[in-house]
Amino acid sequence: MDFTIHHLRCFLAVARELHFGRAAARLHLSPSALSEQVTTLERRLSRPLFDRTSRGVELTGHGRELLPLAERAVTSMDEVVDWGRGEASRPRVRIGLMVSSTRFRSVMAQAAHQMPQVRWQVRHLGFTGCYEALARADVDCTFTGGIERTTGFESLPLWEEERVLVTSRGHRLADRESVTLAEIAEETFVAAEDETAERWFSSVAAGGFSPRLLPVARNFEEVLEMCAAGQGVNIAGCSAAATYAHPGVRFVPITDASPMTTFLNVRRGRLPDPLERFVRLCERSAP
Repeated sequence: MDFTIHHLRCFLAVARELHFGRAAARLHLSPSALSEQVTTLERRLSRPLFDRTSRGVELTGHGRELLPLAERAVTSMDEVVDWGRGEASRPRVRIGLMVSSTRFRSVMAQAAHQMPQVRWQVRHLGFTGCYEALARADVDCTFTGGIERTTGFESLPLWEEERVLVTSRGHRLADRESVTLAEIAEETFVAAEDETAERWFSSVAAGGFSPRLLPVARNFEEVLEMCAAGQGVNIAGCSAAATYAHPGVRFVPITDASPMTTFLNVRRGRLPDPLERFVRLCERSAP
């Protein structure tokens, strides 16, 4: 059974993106070269890792089993490489991200400037992996949006932003300057495929908002693809229009939705000094 860390990196890129083109761009490979690496890994493991259909790419049961093992193997190899380069003694802060935003990018730029001695790592975890990764100590903190998680973590509110409706360009409301919650209440909403979806949408309005949900998405990129295909709509923070520009969707302001809060989550207890400094920087950056 002869495979390399590179094979596992290729597997992880496809597992996170569920799209060979985007995964190949992340690794600076051609899609055909990436496909060849994944096929080689499947052959050497004697197990199919992905189901490839005309509708997209999905992990098989074997792929889901391999995912945490591959993540640990690649992380361990990265740590060995850092040690070999003499970087292991530098403090490290690992950040888990549910969705990106212009405010998050601004905070990261400040942190990198003010704390140049720190090795920063940002991991895109999507809707379903942020709290689990934090509980397993795979990351040191996470940024999440919409709802506060109080069990087992400290959730610090940072900033708020107005909400927008995410629609396909051909949707009946796509060309509106704004919409209200009443106008979109009967829509189908593309949502995260876990139990937090109903709580997230209930935070959209103080009196509750319980639309019909299509819980199929693991990250915001999947939400965009589903919305662009006309399978439903979504509600996001207004910065998504700049951070996640997509040719197939429109972002329409919602006039009466509650603002969306971004939370910084850390494990309870005393924090390492670099992480404590980062938390304080984030708090100072909040309005």
